[in-house]
Amino acid sequence: MKLLPFGLSVCLLCAPWVAQSQTKSELVSKGARFEIKRVLKDEGTTVVLFIQNTSVIEQQFRADLEKLLPHSDKLALDLVLLKDLTAPAALRYDIKATPTAIIYDRFGHEIDRTSDPDAIRAAVRKGQLMARIKWIDEDNPKAAEVYGRPAAEVKRGLPGIVKTMALRPDAYKMFNIMSEMHFTDGFLKRREHEMVAAYVSSLNKCKF
Repeated sequence: MKLLPFGLSVCLLCAPWVAQSQTKSELVSKGARFEIKRVLKDEGTTVVLFIQNTSVIEQQFRADLEKLLPHSDKLALDLVLLKDLTAPAALRYDIKATPTAIIYDRFGHEIDRTSDPDAIRAAVRKGQLMARIKWIDEDNPKAAEVYGRPAAEVKRGLPGIVKTMALRPDAYKMFNIMSEMHFTDGFLKRREHEMVAAYVSSLNKCKF
């Protein structure tokens, strides 16, 4: 057998008509009621797509969505085939029209429900960028109380390190005290605090 030159082989692999890896949908229901917690992607993002099982157009929508979504072992595309909108699965998840995709984050919270492919992809990206730690987000009604800050300040956004600390109230209290010392002038100026912190991080081989 005659082998192709290495360069040509690479070009062939990169050719646009060569089949590329894509997200494959998995059938989870043919209209029967199911619990979302049983089909969520472990530590990942889940798209549950509801379509009419006899619609050629909606089957094509599914195929196009498979190509549109990023291929990832942390993303699942679950398919629910409906005979009509009175099916138990449609009633369970309040599906008013098809196709409809519901996107869930790693904790089973609904990020979005939409039939717009670009909106589905945006919701998936949001889910994939989500932190693994289950902290209190800024839009949570209890956020201002948890973080001990005015609601308006919380809504402007908080650093991730602050939100991780808030999971331990005792540690968070000490963190706030240290932050006030670090970010204000005292015996040392703030810039000197920053220099000491950067030097200690360097000694500890910490990039933060």
